[in-house]
Amino acid sequence: MMNTRTIFLTIGVFIIATLSAPVNASAVSGQMFYTTYAGGTNFHKVDYSYDGASTFSLTNNTGLGHVNGADGITGNPQDTNSLFIGGQGNRIHRVSKTGALLQTMITPNPIFHLEVADSSTLYGSSIPSSGAFTRATINPDGSLSAPASIAITGGGSQLTQLITTPTGDYYTASGAGGFGNFGMVSVVGTTASLSLLSSGVPAAHGGVYDPFTNSIILMGDGHLTQLDLAGSILSDIAFSGQSFDQGTVDGNGHLFAASNTGHLTFIDYSASGVIGTGFRNTQFLASYLDDIAPLVGSGSTGGVPEPSTLFLLAVGLLGIGFLTRRPQR
Repeated sequence: MMNTRTIFLTIGVFIIATLSAPVNASAVSGQMFYTTYAGGTNFHKVDYSYDGASTFSLTNNTGLGHVNGADGITGNPQDTNSLFIGGQGNRIHRVSKTGALLQTMITPNPIFHLEVADSSTLYGSSIPSSGAFTRATINPDGSLSAPASIAITGGGSQLTQLITTPTGDYYTASGAGGFGNFGMVSVVGTTASLSLLSSGVPAAHGGVYDPFTNSIILMGDGHLTQLDLAGSILSDIAFSGQSFDQGTVDGNGHLFAASNTGHLTFIDYSASGVIGTGFRNTQFLASYLDDIAPLVGSGSTGGVPEPSTLFLLAVGLLGIGFLTRRPQR
């Protein structure tokens, strides 16, 4: 006959097994913020949903507001209710997620693409920046200040997208059509030193670090290219008729890539870790589609995630530990 502790242990294991077995581990849903490079309303939001198997949906597509020029977009690590937008000129906008313009900061260089390097640092660059790009301070209240020009040396002295990773920073350098340079960048003070790894890369326009695979995914021309941190290509996909600009990953093996044709491409590579495999879907989102704000990382707009399977498992194990611990005498 089982004692009380054994009964509770059995029940606990059953609960953990049930909770840790979702219908499909790759299913995901949430909200994205994005920009359009022309037209009236030029920053927007849309809900997305993927069933983990064969259906990806975009719903509740909503225009939020208009600013004087919109290109790159990222979340604000000091204020989760606001976003930063590259102003297609010597300016960066800060807007609320409901559409209000909160600040326009004048910058020493033209700003198109953005990168939040850490909780207090925002970089902005042109397409490409030749000779210099911009760094700004993100203040505790979420506002921007102290715009500084960062001189570029080496590697062709051009930079389009700065890509921060846990072990070093990378860059792309190309015009709107891609086919540019990819390499590493080191920023010390007001100087950025570039070290070229590859040239003539079709996808070397936009780029993002993927914590799920510890790799970098580039977007440009009609190509999506995944590289390891040494610069070796892991996977490359060519899409006819697309012109990729920028995109994001969610940290769980899903890629969202925006094309200037107005289309959004979604890839589920969670099973293999390679973007050239798995479910793909491309559908029209908005005319003049430009950039998508990050869903993971310092510039994330994803908010607080739902409890993960590992979290539920940990809670269950703690419960079992409590129920089965040796009683004190």
